[in-house]
Amino acid sequence: MHPILVRSFLWLAVAGSLPSLTLVAQEPANRDSTPPQQSDTAGARRLPPVIVTGTRVPVLRDEFGFAATVLGGAALRREPTPTAASALARFPSVAIEEGAGIAGPTVLRLRGGDEPFTQVMFDGVPINLTGGFADLQGLTLTNVDRVEVTRGPQSVMYGSSAMAGAVQFFTRRGRQGSPHLTVVAEGGTSLDRGGQGRSEITVDGGSERIRYSAGGGLTHYSGVYAQPHDLTTWDASARMDADATPAWHLVGTIRYMDISSNLPVRDPGATRAPLDPNQRDGRTRLLASAVARFRPTSTWEHQLALRVLRDDFSYEDQRDGIDPTAYPFFVFDFDFALTSLLHRTSVEYIGSVQALDNAAELAVVYGGKAEREDLAIDQSGDFGDSQSDFDRNNVAGFTELQGRLGRAVSFLAGVRFEKFEGLSSKVLPRAAIVWSVVPDVLKIRAAVGRAFKAPNLQQQLLVNPFTVPNPDLRPETSVSWETGVIGTAPALGLAVRTTFFRQTYDDLIRLVPVNQSGVSQNRNLGRSRVLGVEMELEKSWALRWRMLINATWLDSELADNTGLPATLYPVGSALLGLPNWTGNIVFEGDLSGRLSATVRGRLVGKQDVFSERFSGSRETIDPYFLLGLTLRGQLARSAEAYVRVENLLDTEYATAFDRRGLPLTAVVGARLTK
Repeated sequence: MHPILVRSFLWLAVAGSLPSLTLVAQEPANRDSTPPQQSDTAGARRLPPVIVTGTRVPVLRDEFGFAATVLGGAALRREPTPTAASALARFPSVAIEEGAGIAGPTVLRLRGGDEPFTQVMFDGVPINLTGGFADLQGLTLTNVDRVEVTRGPQSVMYGSSAMAGAVQFFTRRGRQGSPHLTVVAEGGTSLDRGGQGRSEITVDGGSERIRYSAGGGLTHYSGVYAQPHDLTTWDASARMDADATPAWHLVGTIRYMDISSNLPVRDPGATRAPLDPNQRDGRTRLLASAVARFRPTSTWEHQLALRVLRDDFSYEDQRDGIDPTAYPFFVFDFDFALTSLLHRTSVEYIGSVQALDNAAELAVVYGGKAEREDLAIDQSGDFGDSQSDFDRNNVAGFTELQGRLGRAVSFLAGVRFEKFEGLSSKVLPRAAIVWSVVPDVLKIRAAVGRAFKAPNLQQQLLVNPFTVPNPDLRPETSVSWETGVIGTAPALGLAVRTTFFRQTYDDLIRLVPVNQSGVSQNRNLGRSRVLGVEMELEKSWALRWRMLINATWLDSELADNTGLPATLYPVGSALLGLPNWTGNIVFEGDLSGRLSATVRGRLVGKQDVFSERFSGSRETIDPYFLLGLTLRGQLARSAEAYVRVENLLDTEYATAFDRRGLPLTAVVGARLTK
């Protein structure tokens, strides 16, 4: 396939939590169980964590069966960060890839899965493009109160793309009372360039029946290269909760993002080729959801949800006048522009019936979903003008049992049927069980499930001189299982959780030649396998200090390289872009009545990457360890200041081949509340 066409596809596709180690409830599918406010001090007593990220009915974290973690609002205030990517890097099994350099397109790999294998959502609205790609570039946390990551197969809950897990950001829920106003402002710089600034204002309040929150923010980052990235994000969001009657509850959310940046780093790297002064991208997203919940009895509930996404992406580059023959690798230097506009609308119904007696608890959940997506792509420049329009529908039905047998056993078992227009249907089961061997001390859990990802519309339908469509493409699929041990010693303030998991991915879609003239087609050819171990530890001391540790070891393998160059993708080789180790170690607590500190170490192990980002030779990036420090001082009852230092030791490292990482960076900020 022509390299320019490959590049346009990749840009369209790619551009297209540990610090608490406790889990709190998301906005559940079938009841209002927003978690209680956590204290902002390290030694405060914590309520038993509850989750519903991977379930339809709230469940205690240690009775869920699958691994999950949350970064709550208190933790976000202890370590304030403007970007979603830096917050997600604190979670187990999360690898953040910045292949175009810091501030460029950014993707997440969860448990070794490809970047399209994780569903990323705001308040239940997926931001994944058709085919599953989710770009985290410029994504900020304005008016976000918590971030949850559920690992393992989640297609029973979320359908396509949730093969390796699901990430969800939740807009702050308003508190009852007069308006609460919060203003945050920060600014800083690196030792070498890296100027940055952020401002955010949020307000929330309401009555017993109606609560609201709203916020807006502006973030700017100049980047670390001589040619600036100038990544800028404007965003705004709002949420309203209304108890119309004792039986009716309504929730509405809306979020707008406008992200733009220069892209100075070319595919070959930051120093081997000149920086590009004319390459840039931009994206606007509009997300909205409306949920109506009706509970006619104490055990029976109905929910209807409408969710909408509009994603408008643009990429453009202009000729720079460089000599491409001066380099031993391909250097892109053409006039080229690409835009895409995606509309996605879904309607989902969920019903639930709950039963309770002295010996058991049982909930039966059932429902269905209908979705439509429309995609328009325009291309112009040196390679001609083209315009394509695609659309497709999909429907799904699901049911799940969730319950407890006394105090010793909790379980869930469910299945989902999903059919995308023009694709084969999929039946997706999952099951999990947790056995309390020693009550409140030792639990053993196990879980298994299937998941899938639908091909994107271009892979299925695009026709041009370089590709032919393949309407017979099958969805990519996975089979996953995990087992774990949970040990707690409340008297010692200690909790340890370990997980061993294995995931196999089949029917991977690859673009392969179909004749000698360079015409290619997407086909289901590949297989890969990932196994790993996750460990999470939390230790609290009476002196209001905590230690938090997570670590993940991954062993990935390319099991079938059909359609790929054997020299670059040898069978048995590690998957590209996956560190073999990732982890965090955190100490946090109060230094005095007004001063608190958080010290974080972040480990990223070695990984194999391409020298030209999407092609070239296989190269190995060395492992690195980054140290960070956050100090927070309470200046007055309604005012605090903080200092955040990243890469405190000024460690030299690379985010990808020939792409430098963040140098020592210091940021000073203030938070005012009223």
